[in-house]
Amino acid sequence: MQISHQKISGWGNYPQIQANVATPDTLEELQQYIISQPSIITRGNGKSYGDASLGSHVVSTSRFKKLISFDSENGIVECESGMLLAELLPIIVPEGWFFQVTPGIKNITIGGAIASDVHGKNHPGKACFSSHLLSFKLMQADGQMITCSRTENTDVFWQSCGGMGWSGVITSARIQLMRISSTRMNQRTIRCENLEQLFKAFSENESSAYAAAWVDTTSKGKSFGRGALHLADHQTGTQALNWPRKKAFTIPAFAPEWLLNSLTIRVFNELIYRRNKSQDKIVEMDAFFYPLDVLNHWNRMYGRRGLVQYQFCLPENQAFEGMQKILNHISRSSETPFLSVLKRHGDRPPEAINSFPIKGYSLALDFPRTKGICAFAKELDEMVWSFNGKIYLTKDACSKPKMGRVDPHGFSPKFSSALRERIS
Repeated sequence: MQISHQKISGWGNYPQIQANVATPDTLEELQQYIISQPSIITRGNGKSYGDASLGSHVVSTSRFKKLISFDSENGIVECESGMLLAELLPIIVPEGWFFQVTPGIKNITIGGAIASDVHGKNHPGKACFSSHLLSFKLMQADGQMITCSRTENTDVFWQSCGGMGWSGVITSARIQLMRISSTRMNQRTIRCENLEQLFKAFSENESSAYAAAWVDTTSKGKSFGRGALHLADHQTGTQALNWPRKKAFTIPAFAPEWLLNSLTIRVFNELIYRRNKSQDKIVEMDAFFYPLDVLNHWNRMYGRRGLVQYQFCLPENQAFEGMQKILNHISRSSETPFLSVLKRHGDRPPEAINSFPIKGYSLALDFPRTKGICAFAKELDEMVWSFNGKIYLTKDACSKPKMGRVDPHGFSPKFSSALRERIS
């Protein structure tokens, strides 16, 4: 087992801390380390934006990458928790299978997908990752291993899904996949002139399997909240199913911090709006589901200061009014998001007590980190709370602990996340 003292951060490069990082090679080494430490937190591939996997003692699952089994007839895969979605795709897609739910990046671990209970562009139809999780193995604070499912250790199963690691270390998982017959998607883009049109477009296209919208947060007046809704459905066919092994372009260094400012962000949004014309086209799955993965280290565009993503969800009956007021508040501030994504969500299974989405709409906002961004995030907290909303803990770096509307107590304090430390 390797143990090193190093500087670590989430994908947003903020906050950055010095930590002891242990990287066990075996379950026995993992067990020994868990028992020996008074406080640890698990870290997968470090793609959560904020402080979710930060602590003074971190245990990495990066060497738990074994594919345990793959039932290609029934679409059930079992693997260790450190395996990336990107590593599973070339295995499952050629056999005609895909993830029921996937977030917008594929370089995340299976363990991280469970701990965050990730969602995708098809939440109204497929809910979160946990809805298709059959079981997982969890190492607890005393080093004991238990199996968790809907019928075995049920309470721990649901506390772990979206639990941000406070129940223990997930070591492996069994997942139900979705049958596909093509790697192509029928995509439809609807350009909308304002926020009202965007919400109307979501409502009028509920039959689409996937839906997500880009929002121009810099637009004002009659164009306030303009954007483009991207809808998609899987194609059917008999083509050969191959997952592309494309080499992504790498941003070699951190951009200068002056590059992203209110002026350049406005220009960027104008170009994106003009580019997103209403049209129908066929796109590859990789391009539709994982557009940001064409750039390695795209977080470097924000410079060494990093970024803070703020993602919140509002209930359906208050979503439009709430989005209007929050976007207005942002437009009057000195904080300008570079990228904004709006999604619609369906009912949350009652058992999924820690899952982020509620029936309504969520908005993800990528802010360049400034001196005032954390204070501004707390202003947004108050507005989101007033509309009975919540934030996504996987993206959180600045918010008040209550904003996730979860309770991390009831488990051993050994698995101490940044969230728990801010609560205590």
